[in-house]
Amino acid sequence: MREKIQKIMEWFSAKKLKQKIRSLFIIIMSFYFLLFLLIYIFIIYGSRQKYISETNYNMLVSIGSSLERELEGASTVSKWIMNSQEVRNYLKRSEEAQSIDDYNAVASIYEFTTFEEYISSVYLFKNNGEYVHISNGVTSVNHELIQTEAWNEDVFNMAGAYRIRINGNHAFQTASGKPVISFIRLINDIQTQKPIGILAINYSDELLSSTYRDFTESERKFGYFDSNGTLICGDAVLSESCKNFTWNNSGEFYTEKISGNKTVYCYQIPGTPLTAVTYEEVRFWDYVSTQSLILIAAFIFMTVVSLILVGIFMSFYITKPIERLVQSMDGVKNGWLKRVSLKLPNDEMGHLKDSYNNMLIELNHLIDQLVEKETAIRQAELEALQEQIKPHFLYNTLDTIGYLALEKPGEEVYDAVETLGSFYRKFLSKGNREITLHDEIEIVKNYLKLQKLRYEDVFEDSYHLQEEALNIRVPKLILQPLVENSIYHGIRPKGEKGLIEISVWQENETIMISVYDTGVGMTKEELRRINEEEGKSFGLRKTIERLRNYYGIEEVCEIKSEPGHYCSIILKLPRERKERVNHVQGNDY
Repeated sequence: MREKIQKIMEWFSAKKLKQKIRSLFIIIMSFYFLLFLLIYIFIIYGSRQKYISETNYNMLVSIGSSLERELEGASTVSKWIMNSQEVRNYLKRSEEAQSIDDYNAVASIYEFTTFEEYISSVYLFKNNGEYVHISNGVTSVNHELIQTEAWNEDVFNMAGAYRIRINGNHAFQTASGKPVISFIRLINDIQTQKPIGILAINYSDELLSSTYRDFTESERKFGYFDSNGTLICGDAVLSESCKNFTWNNSGEFYTEKISGNKTVYCYQIPGTPLTAVTYEEVRFWDYVSTQSLILIAAFIFMTVVSLILVGIFMSFYITKPIERLVQSMDGVKNGWLKRVSLKLPNDEMGHLKDSYNNMLIELNHLIDQLVEKETAIRQAELEALQEQIKPHFLYNTLDTIGYLALEKPGEEVYDAVETLGSFYRKFLSKGNREITLHDEIEIVKNYLKLQKLRYEDVFEDSYHLQEEALNIRVPKLILQPLVENSIYHGIRPKGEKGLIEISVWQENETIMISVYDTGVGMTKEELRRINEEEGKSFGLRKTIERLRNYYGIEEVCEIKSEPGHYCSIILKLPRERKERVNHVQGNDY
């Protein structure tokens, strides 16, 4: 059994990564398919939701129909009042008429509204603003609002049909603060068909609550809202639940889901600003049987197990190999190009490792070629600089010694020859490219001494040297080009005797070397040309470039100058040079 399992594992390990994922996916989906066959009972959930929605729709439509019947009854009562002769006599009488007409109109209104249970008050307005009313309780009227054109226009536009408004559009207010449902319509003269008054019948909110009284035995909550989303009557919990609704005033049935198991069902009553609302909280357990719960638990368990399996697979075949590759590749950030030596399956991860290693091999080869080429270029530049100095300086010095031999005693000629020999011994230094700073200073001293033979009193030289700073090793011939520039481009063009001063001191771990002359100096434009390699100071530019390459830093030189007064070149050399390291590893590491 163990051998069979081992063979299966070897077979699976040999597959491509994509094939592994597909195989695992097929296995998991097979389990899910079997599981879904067992939990088909969840179809009941959809059926239950549909049933609940239809039930609430039927209830709200029934409530709306009940309200419409009540409004039809109000319409009938309003027609009785409008057709009453006493009411019409009141509306058409002049201001000088007797108050008996007021009494008769009020009595007629009482007669027609006696058996109306939910009437709160009735107002009869004349065109001139006068009115009579009856009231079951204290109801105040905003007489100024009723006289406004806007309020009257809303009623006149109905051309005799009734208008339903909450609190008569702010025209009526009860002492208790409860809202009233105002049934308002225009009264026209029978002969002339011209408006002679307005009838407003105000119903208490009990009219609305009576429409859903038969349904309150259930756990549902019922209520009515106006078009602005204000609760007119009903359970207070509806006001909080519906505070963020966008009310639909199209006379349709719609729902608003306010949480996972709480739903509000709405039905806008046609021809009114009222929306009937029912609130119901349907718990999951209300329609899920014990068997369904067992299946749900099984489904969750299988899902968790499947996810764990996928996670283990992804970790073993993808995540961990990638992490190991990343760890091996992290050396690149430190400049090490190391090939990755990991044991990986023969899939995409293994191919990725091999491709990465092949890329490094080719990259190492290119770097080697680049380093060799750059080294050759630098060596050629150095040799060209040395070759430039050797014959030029040697011929001029020999000519000077020759004239000296004709005019001066032998001791001076001997001293000049000895100085020339010492210069070239230090200069050649047995082919070494690095010498101590002490020897570099000696080369400069010999060079300036030989130059004095040619130019006599053109310049003086002085030295300020910190002895403990002279033992570092530096690239050969870094000062001679600088003092040569001081003579030929600084002091001689000025036409008067100058000073060349060389100073060496240490600041922390940096050796400072200053070459100062009192020559013509350099302008900002000349300094810019040196930095951009456009000027004539070939030796200075090459010296700076050599030092940058040698020490691997950019800030090796600072030039200070004042045209007509002086020029100071300060070299900043690290006391300890960081050795260049070959960052290329050819073998697995």
